[in-house]
Amino acid sequence: MEALLSQPETMRMNPPEDLRTRLLNQTSGWQMLPDIAVKALAMARDPNCSIKEFSSVIERDPKLATEILRITNSAFYAARSPIMNLKQAVTRLGFAHCRNVILAASLGSAMRKLPLAEAWMQLVLWRHSVLTGIISMSINREFSLGFLGEEFTAGLIHDVGRSLFGVIAPTNFAAADPLDFEESGDFLQRERDILHTDHCELGAWFISHNKLPDALVAVVACHHVPTAAPEEHLKLVAATAVADHMANYLQRQGSADGYDPEANVAIESLFSDRRRDDYYRVAHVIMTDALREANSPNGAFALH
Repeated sequence: MEALLSQPETMRMNPPEDLRTRLLNQTSGWQMLPDIAVKALAMARDPNCSIKEFSSVIERDPKLATEILRITNSAFYAARSPIMNLKQAVTRLGFAHCRNVILAASLGSAMRKLPLAEAWMQLVLWRHSVLTGIISMSINREFSLGFLGEEFTAGLIHDVGRSLFGVIAPTNFAAADPLDFEESGDFLQRERDILHTDHCELGAWFISHNKLPDALVAVVACHHVPTAAPEEHLKLVAATAVADHMANYLQRQGSADGYDPEANVAIESLFSDRRRDDYYRVAHVIMTDALREANSPNGAFALH
């Protein structure tokens, strides 16, 4: 994680034009957000939109509707009773929270369909995304950070640039990103030396091109350098960076045993000294619970 603070404190969003062109060509026909999701997100911002209208639009996409219900019925939403339909979900969560659930469901589905050359890469990266998202949710809940689901979406999308490397540069992927989830040394510079961009820059440009929210663009661009994020997005970026460090350890070791929470320097951008001590006490529990949820075959975020 030491490399996190060694990078220039700017948002990089200008990958080489030839890479941008290649990426757009190879993802043509692939949608980051389905049309129904785009419409529902717009409706959720309309103060005059009714729950009935909103739900009826989402129901036109059965796969999206099913994914939303899976997420809202997960243990992390701690529903007192099962949510049986979309109207119940909207009533219980509210429009703002539902917007983020729609984003999470849509982006999760889209990322699993990215045309990577090697299926195993997709599985490994998806596992990391899910773990980061679940840990982010737990941190939000444990420390009352005030997020309404955007922290899970941020966790899912933060490393999208790594998946995009697998789309546009499969032959150079292993050299640029060995998928060892180690962050020692200047790994972003290694990516730039080989691919002339890094996963943060490429991913941020791509999701900005796809008109995703600015907060998510900041997360993708700055999760290795939270202090480079715009002030209004710093808390979300820092929470994602903290969760990313924890998820990386779980990827490498398979459990929270031996994890040193004080090595997670991103925590300095998220918490005061007093709250850091609280984080140090609960980090192992958060990681263990996240791993259990991710590995549960019946969980909302099951890794399959």
